[in-house]
Amino acid sequence: MHFVVIGTSAAGIAALETLRRLGGTRARLTAVTDEPSEPYSRCLLPDLLAGKKSEYSIRLRPAGFFPKLGVEFLAGFKVVALHPEEKKVFLEDGRQLSFDRLLVATGASPVMPEVPGVDTRGVFALRTLQDAREMASLFPRVSRAMILGGGLVGLKAALALKVAGVPHVTVAVASPRLLTRQLDEEAAAMVERELTAAGLEFIYNAQPRAFVPGPHGTLAGVELADGRELPADLAVVAKGVRPNVQLVREAGGLVGAGIEVDRYLRTSLPDVFAAGDCVQVTDRLTGRKTNSALWTLAAEQGRYAAANMLGLARSYPPPLTRLNSARFGNLDVVAVGKMEGEEVLRAFEGTTGTYRRLVFEGDRLVGFILAGKVKGAGVYTALVKTGRPAWKWRHLLLEGRAGRVVLGCLPPQRRVESKIS
Repeated sequence: MHFVVIGTSAAGIAALETLRRLGGTRARLTAVTDEPSEPYSRCLLPDLLAGKKSEYSIRLRPAGFFPKLGVEFLAGFKVVALHPEEKKVFLEDGRQLSFDRLLVATGASPVMPEVPGVDTRGVFALRTLQDAREMASLFPRVSRAMILGGGLVGLKAALALKVAGVPHVTVAVASPRLLTRQLDEEAAAMVERELTAAGLEFIYNAQPRAFVPGPHGTLAGVELADGRELPADLAVVAKGVRPNVQLVREAGGLVGAGIEVDRYLRTSLPDVFAAGDCVQVTDRLTGRKTNSALWTLAAEQGRYAAANMLGLARSYPPPLTRLNSARFGNLDVVAVGKMEGEEVLRAFEGTTGTYRRLVFEGDRLVGFILAGKVKGAGVYTALVKTGRPAWKWRHLLLEGRAGRVVLGCLPPQRRVESKIS
């Protein structure tokens, strides 16, 4: 059988490895990506900008990975059409690929504001290796940078620019505070203090009206909706991403918040599967349909999709879609599950500068935030994932003594690989 995988980021790579491991050497594997280079970790692009990582060190797999795995690797080719009835995909250069089973792992694209000047040289979305390369090439002449967006991506990019030596870095946030989707006010304030101490500046309730080019056509400033124009030699847009669903939608497939898939990660098109940032999933705690935008979930879905492409019928369990871990300067933050619930407990530990927020529904821990000292975060996460009664442990959890929780009350957490082997 011929398996074609479109996309070679987390979901695509995990799927290819699983197809080879479970499908044996007879399976024919082809990977197609519009990226011109071998796979790399998008999550590490800020570290590349900051000079903490090299291009070599952010590779997902070592050189020679595809030949060793026996994969035909087509880099720098965009898939422009899918004809499921013919079981063919069409590449931008006119080439056609036939398949028996297809995995769409096309990821997501950054959302850019529809304002004048968005195409000005010096305006970026930090999504690709090429973005990082072009941004770094401008550093010698950049004295002021503007980051649009107060989420995880924007803050990591802002801190990276500061570490890279950009003298003035300002973060313009549309909301009244940072990280509204990830943290509560207390934890967000801790992040703001840490980043302010690192030299970042913040403007709140700010929306871009236009990017202003200078006399040579490169960025000179950002005009805000309130009329202010702030000087900037470089701007990074971090306003979220949009799932890449066009290929499936234009082929007649169902699309919601992302590509619609069933519990086996099959799309509505015959023999076409999907995984990663491009798909719609059902959140385990809220039951809401949402797009899947976490690296760990993408890899997990890639493994499940591959098993199902091989006919092994492995049902993908509804995931936790709010599962964030980050470090800002010297401050660690972990946020999992719901931010609100029937009972919310908070504690601040002054000696270690640690904040904890626990969200309960009945006996169940359904969400938590740890900021500062995050030791034991795995125990909190296991309680949220398993749904086991945790109310009786609330004092230990609130005091950060997760190690005292009887882990024997939790069922063993089998790795996903064991479920599809």
